[in-house]
Amino acid sequence: MDKPRRSRRYAQDDDSKEKEEEEEESEEEEEEDGDAPDATGLSRPERRELKQRAASDKAKRAEEDKQSKDDGGGDGDDLFSNPNHVTKKLNISDLSAPPELTRREREQKEKKEAQDRYWKLHVQGKTDQARADLSRLAKIRAEREAAAAKRKAEAEEKAKALEAARVAPQSSKR
Repeated sequence: MDKPRRSRRYAQDDDSKEKEEEEEESEEEEEEDGDAPDATGLSRPERRELKQRAASDKAKRAEEDKQSKDDGGGDGDDLFSNPNHVTKKLNISDLSAPPELTRREREQKEKKEAQDRYWKLHVQGKTDQARADLSRLAKIRAEREAAAAKRKAEAEEKAKALEAARVAPQSSKR
């Protein structure tokens, strides 16, 4: 069976596509060569150095422009600047007004302040709970002193009884 023939136009397009692909491949090969000069005649390290210089010059110019704007020395750029452009974005915390707390945060803050006030009074002994604690502690202290005095008295009695027991057998031996 016969294959359909392409017109000359399509055949020429195929040839031109092949040529373009070959050219692209040759360009890629040239780019892969590290020190091979490109169309500008500069090697790769020279291009890199040139690019770094341009970047540093651009940074210096930007810094100088910023300083001149800060100093108030405008070049007339103010006439063409966008009035809606914001140079510094403001945060809520930057505002001079104190931040408004949520209900929950406000309640927590009030609760903590109330606890602090109560604790301060408690330490001074001015609250009912502090008075009750102090009276209970005083009662416990008195009971402990009484128990200590009783133990001491019992120990003295025992010591006298032992002394009397020692003295009595010695006197009977004579």
